[in-house]
Amino acid sequence: MNSKDQQSDETSDSVGDPFAEMRALLAYAGIRPPDDDLGSLARLHPGLLRRVERMHSIDTGDEVQAAVFRADEHSAGGC
Repeated sequence: MNSKDQQSDETSDSVGDPFAEMRALLAYAGIRPPDDDLGSLARLHPGLLRRVERMHSIDTGDEVQAAVFRADEHSAGGC
């Protein structure tokens, strides 16, 4: 079985299982994290996906969208 077939099998087996979905997504990119990291990513992924979808749903007309990460702890509203 070539790697593309294996990736397709991993993706089809993962539907509905967040842990397996994250494993398949990362495997497609060639990333194989340890299971504890994979579990953390699987728990965080739905919230991150909702945030990205929310950003994409904003009608900005002709304006260019850009996400900005600020490492300064005070820039995130004092969190």
